[in-house]
Amino acid sequence: MLGNGSSTTVSRAKNKAVVVKRRKEVVAAKDYNSFNCGTVQASHANACASGSLSNTFYHNGAQAQPAVNDIIYSSRRARVPNRMTAGYYKIFDRRDGAIQINDQGVVTAKVACP
Repeated sequence: MLGNGSSTTVSRAKNKAVVVKRRKEVVAAKDYNSFNCGTVQASHANACASGSLSNTFYHNGAQAQPAVNDIIYSSRRARVPNRMTAGYYKIFDRRDGAIQINDQGVVTAKVACP
């Protein structure tokens, strides 16, 4: 007989913990707002000059568009730790603008495009 009965039990326990964690992430993020933005750029000038708003991200702020100190997520899940590509992203908030986010997804600046 190969293996033992406890290896299956350990495997199931690990999977249950992962499922519970994922469920908590989804429940915590149920009220997050979605918004469209461009691809990450090195500067706000490049972000403003970029074309389409083809990415959909989510944020934990109260407004329709993200504000400084809101946290941006790539999916509607409150992941901890949250990993995003730091840089500038073009958004539309009554007019074109850009947000700067750090690698944790926190909006550190919001600027209007010229």
